[in-house]
Amino acid sequence: MKRLVALPLLLPGLVWADAATDAERAAERVLVEANVLHVYFTANDAGRLTLLFGRQVAGWQAETVLRALEREAAIHGITHARVDTDYCPIR
Repeated sequence: MKRLVALPLLLPGLVWADAATDAERAAERVLVEANVLHVYFTANDAGRLTLLFGRQVAGWQAETVLRALEREAAIHGITHARVDTDYCPIR
């Protein structure tokens, strides 16, 4: 009986976890396809993406990636910035 009570409480958390995972997978796919690898990115529980473009990424590359990410259904918003940091390539 305790398990049945806990399931409705945990189910919304599982749905939110999938949104973050889906957003990160979509972002990784777009970044790799565009060969923009010197980036730090993360997604929150709602699927909103935060990107930090390293100094190795040209301005036109960042704009191209942002346009592609905006078309992704799994991403529910984007916050981005260019930083003066060298990031290791994503894998």
